[in-house]
Amino acid sequence: MATRADTARDGSAAASSRLVALSAVTAQLARADDLAAMSDVITREAGRVLEADAAIVVVREGPRLLRAHGTVGLTPEQITEYSVFDLDVEGPLGEAVRTGAVVRIRDRADLVARYPSLDDGVERSSVTLPLLRGGDDATAIGAMAFRFDNRCVELAEDEVAVLSVLADVCAQTVQRLAAEKERAEQEARLQFLADASTVLASTTDYHETLTQVAGLAVPFHADWCAVEVLEAGVLRSLTVAHVDPEKVALAREVQSRWPSDPERPSGSAIVARTGQSLLVEEVTDEMLVEGTRDPEHLRVARELGLRSALSVPLRAHERVLGVLTFVSAESGRRYTAADIPFAEDLGRRAALAIDNAELYSESRRVAAELQATLSPQELPALDGWEFADLYQQSGRTEVGGDFYDVDVLPDGRLAVVMGDVMGRGVDAAVAGSRLRAATRVLMTQDPHPDALATAVDAFMERDPLIPLASAAYLLLDEEHDEAWATVAGHPPPLLVRADGSAEFMELGRSPLLGIGPTERSASAFAFGPGDLLVLFTDGLVERRGEDLGQRLAELRDVVAEGVRHDARESCLGDFLAVLAERMLGPERHDDVAILALRRRPA
Repeated sequence: MATRADTARDGSAAASSRLVALSAVTAQLARADDLAAMSDVITREAGRVLEADAAIVVVREGPRLLRAHGTVGLTPEQITEYSVFDLDVEGPLGEAVRTGAVVRIRDRADLVARYPSLDDGVERSSVTLPLLRGGDDATAIGAMAFRFDNRCVELAEDEVAVLSVLADVCAQTVQRLAAEKERAEQEARLQFLADASTVLASTTDYHETLTQVAGLAVPFHADWCAVEVLEAGVLRSLTVAHVDPEKVALAREVQSRWPSDPERPSGSAIVARTGQSLLVEEVTDEMLVEGTRDPEHLRVARELGLRSALSVPLRAHERVLGVLTFVSAESGRRYTAADIPFAEDLGRRAALAIDNAELYSESRRVAAELQATLSPQELPALDGWEFADLYQQSGRTEVGGDFYDVDVLPDGRLAVVMGDVMGRGVDAAVAGSRLRAATRVLMTQDPHPDALATAVDAFMERDPLIPLASAAYLLLDEEHDEAWATVAGHPPPLLVRADGSAEFMELGRSPLLGIGPTERSASAFAFGPGDLLVLFTDGLVERRGEDLGQRLAELRDVVAEGVRHDARESCLGDFLAVLAERMLGPERHDDVAILALRRRPA
């Protein structure tokens, strides 16, 4: 018969065995690679060692909530109740987290005294331990609990001490996993921002790029992603993204049937008005009721299953251009303040893409309007003559100072000018426009090339806003089959004879316009039926790293070859397009203007 001493020895041996087993459980936590694995070690292994009837591990989520990450022995109703619950819900779990102290329930009487709402008439005891951060910060990040049903279990102090060590290791594991998750999420965010930046920089069509960015955000950062832009002060939907096309169609139906009220004190409208981000950590049913307009609207809103939302302004240079909204739904994700910096960073990048696209469009519009002042709207229609021109802007949005003109004089002669103001941008284009206008006026006084160049010199001397310029002036007399040319620092016109021979007009050369009073002379040359003149700016022949003389020779050969083979039968405009394609590379660093005049054969 066993003596009391034998029983004590047996109890002591059992306790020692449990301590050894609990120590082994502690070692297993170091291998846990997620919260589910960690919680499984606690609830199953530690619960088995303690011979507990139920066990649970909860981790703090946000300032007010606890979420269960592992349970054993709970009923389906209890699993639902404790899946996510408020920190202030009556019970040992909330108390342990709030106070940071171990909570021990000795028996049913103790339970009823402390938590009367939990009494179900069953005798039981339990121990709940907080998961403390450690160090100077003693706040709890969760708790683990073990319950013993139909019995009163009083754990020894050394067993509670080992469980406290287990809780500390568990807390460290939670923090380690959270840090690893945060690091992985940060790396993913940085990669996402890099990918988004690449997309945003790929085109100046911000409608297309923002649609792609919204698609990238789903499902990485949201179940829903919406982009709205301000147009004439009104917030308009640009795109809505979701992995399910049917839900996208449903969202668009909602936007169409119940457009947002710009005066609402919430939602994207207030973000657009204030330029401040709006975080809704939990979308409640009360919010849906308040934000919908009729029962059908409310029904559809509930059907979308919205859980949490974050809206940030699309801000560029202190100007709000729209709103970017992330919404979680079926994933159950909850946005917090920690998500705001990433979302705002993406919002700034998207806004810069919109701003750059608008700037690019405006620059192109201004460039087109300025370019229209640098050349005739249409070339003359004159019997016996064929005219064609071509202007190609460089790959930049800036316009250059290339200008040209063809004017039929009252006596039937043709006055032709091809010029290029030094510099780029609006100033050069305005100067080119002024110089072209002045040249047309001066033509009426004396259209002869040398006199015209001299008059332009005098004009530029009185107008210091116009920088140096190059130009080629020609006067063509069809009646006498002759022409005169003055070339002021400009690439020489190319003359192609009816027999196919080609030469550059090197005579009548003089310095740039605008350097001061300079002697200008004109050279006469024959220009008869079938002859062709090609005038151009230096962008056609100048290329970095290549000899200008070789480039001019290449141009002469290309034109001569084209004339010999098919230019006489083809449209002169088509001929210039082929010429530009042959001479220009993919990287264009300067504008190009080409003007061709051909006398039709008799």
